[in-house]
Amino acid sequence: MNLYDIGTEMQSIIDAMLDGGADSPEAMEALDQHLLGLDSALEQKAERYAGLVRELESRSDARKAEAQRINALARVDATLADRLKTRLKEVMEAVGKTRLDAGNFRLSVAQNGGKQPLEVDVAYSPQWEAPFVTTVVEPNKEAIRIALENGATIPGCRLLPRGSSLRIK
Repeated sequence: MNLYDIGTEMQSIIDAMLDGGADSPEAMEALDQHLLGLDSALEQKAERYAGLVRELESRSDARKAEAQRINALARVDATLADRLKTRLKEVMEAVGKTRLDAGNFRLSVAQNGGKQPLEVDVAYSPQWEAPFVTTVVEPNKEAIRIALENGATIPGCRLLPRGSSLRIK
């Protein structure tokens, strides 16, 4: 019997009891025995589910750790590749070469495209006016939360009900 069937059958029995379908003591006893069997099946099934959840959480943690390790190695490789490219470019510029045929590779030093780089010294920012600055408006969620908890009404804001979660210990 799967977990869904157990839950459905338990609910059907409870509904039958509530609807008065179990008036006699014998019927109540039979229903109690059946519920005990379902309860035991539910506990066994829940134990298996909890074990599977723990195994999947452990596997997830191991995979995250491995991904972090591989990402760190990738960052090291990318940094080394950038340093080697920078060094090769500097040497080519120092000897006056903008193109080089090197066996399987053709190297060239070229000007970057796109927008010209921009440097902005924020020490001068108080002197800037309208077209050169933008203002970002963000809600202060903590202040809104406190106000709503104290009974205030704020258009477009409301406290949502807390969710629930299954905890396996």
